[in-house]
Amino acid sequence: MAVYTTLSAEAFARVAEAFELGAVRTVTPIPQGSINTNHRLDTERGRYFVRHTTVRSEADLRFEAALLAHLSQFHFPSPVLLSTREGADFLPLEGGRISVFRWLVGEELRREQLTPEHVERLGLELGKLHRATQSFSASRDNPYGPTQVSGWLEGLRQRPEPELAQAARELTALLARAESERQGLEPLGVIHTDLFLDNVKWLGERVGAFFDFEMACREAYTLDVAITLNAWCFDGAYQPELCRALVRGYQDARPLAEVERASLYGHALFGAVRFTASRIRDYHLSPLPPDKLTPKDYRTYLSRARTLAALGPQGLRDLVGA
Repeated sequence: MAVYTTLSAEAFARVAEAFELGAVRTVTPIPQGSINTNHRLDTERGRYFVRHTTVRSEADLRFEAALLAHLSQFHFPSPVLLSTREGADFLPLEGGRISVFRWLVGEELRREQLTPEHVERLGLELGKLHRATQSFSASRDNPYGPTQVSGWLEGLRQRPEPELAQAARELTALLARAESERQGLEPLGVIHTDLFLDNVKWLGERVGAFFDFEMACREAYTLDVAITLNAWCFDGAYQPELCRALVRGYQDARPLAEVERASLYGHALFGAVRFTASRIRDYHLSPLPPDKLTPKDYRTYLSRARTLAALGPQGLRDLVGA
């Protein structure tokens, strides 16, 4: 959601015409995220979220569109993707593809605002999401699985900065440990894989919507739980009350099998390694200035990885009450 591509006023007018949004009033860049160029678009008919991607393929976008349509049938709180007047899910434009969503109301919580009640409700909705995707037939492989992350780390080990090269060597060892701890034969389904604080809208004390499903893929459900645990329940250290609230809420909607409980540690460690590596690549090494890319410090996820390495599998199970 960074600003990678500068779109002209004429381009936004074309978007408004193609998606029948009415006359453009204002366009506001959104300098967050790491891959796409996003804007808030205000027109005479309302407010919209406009995403320009040069990375996602047509197949990726069609998968996302089908998933959002499926979730709407289950009344799951998720974005509404608009179609062009010809019924297309996206518009080829400026060397990429434009997707338009209805603007989501609500607020994104800051870490200091989180309570166990918030996180328990979050876990409940995540469990509902996984129940809903059990009947979703389309599939997409995880584009950021262990093989991809291993390739990132190989490149980072060659960096001239000693701090980054050393971190990459440490992460390589932790990736191997994570893979040795992940169990086979887990239930699989389509998961979000990117449920950070800035990908959830809240309406008061309840979840208003999950959004940013572009990384969704078919994977182990427990990986989604682990990624969410890392994102929401760590603030210098894992917060026991938040960890237990997340898992408690999740299991109210979808109880974890024993093989999933045993796999949680490997998924959590993998997630910590994966997001440390991607933050080095996408933020720390990005040439974009702060006004075009909101920075994120990779060291916060390196801290998670190190904490998990010290905790071990049983330590994490005790922490989350699983």
